[in-house]
Amino acid sequence: MGRRLLLGMIIAMFFLASCSLSMEQEMASRSFELPDLSLVNATYVLDRGSEQPLHVVAGEIAIYDQLHKAVITNLSFSQNDADGNLILSGHADSAEVDTTTHDATLQGSIRVEKQPEEFVIEAESLNWLGEEQQLVSTGDTQVTVWYQNDKQVTGIGMTATLDTLTITFKQLVEGVIHQ
Repeated sequence: MGRRLLLGMIIAMFFLASCSLSMEQEMASRSFELPDLSLVNATYVLDRGSEQPLHVVAGEIAIYDQLHKAVITNLSFSQNDADGNLILSGHADSAEVDTTTHDATLQGSIRVEKQPEEFVIEAESLNWLGEEQQLVSTGDTQVTVWYQNDKQVTGIGMTATLDTLTITFKQLVEGVIHQ
């Protein structure tokens, strides 16, 4: 009977060791799935060094420190110049931001307005390249650009540099560009 008990204990130890290893692996994988910080109905101020800060108001901001990522839903954003005048504003349904580079992918009902030029970009999917200070459309996504209050151009493959208001399209779908 002693051997059976000893054999049973050895089998139980292997079983428990395998369970605890699986639990540790599961906990490690879940730590990447759960945010380190989650803010609901939040206002976040992104200070980018020498540039004026960007103010973000969101339904939810989930920050994942180990992944260097923030997921933001139902967001609007704005930026003022040094005198307090609005120079940039917009909104999107969601965004995923690389917290190291400040690159972002914006999704759903996107509108970006550049003031005082009254320049507007509308799309369903855009990438923000932080270092280049550019908005770039993804894939075959159509982008509409409004300028000079009443002129509009729709195209595919857009790259917009907001500082210089330089816009390029790979393909125009609709509209006329006036010099």
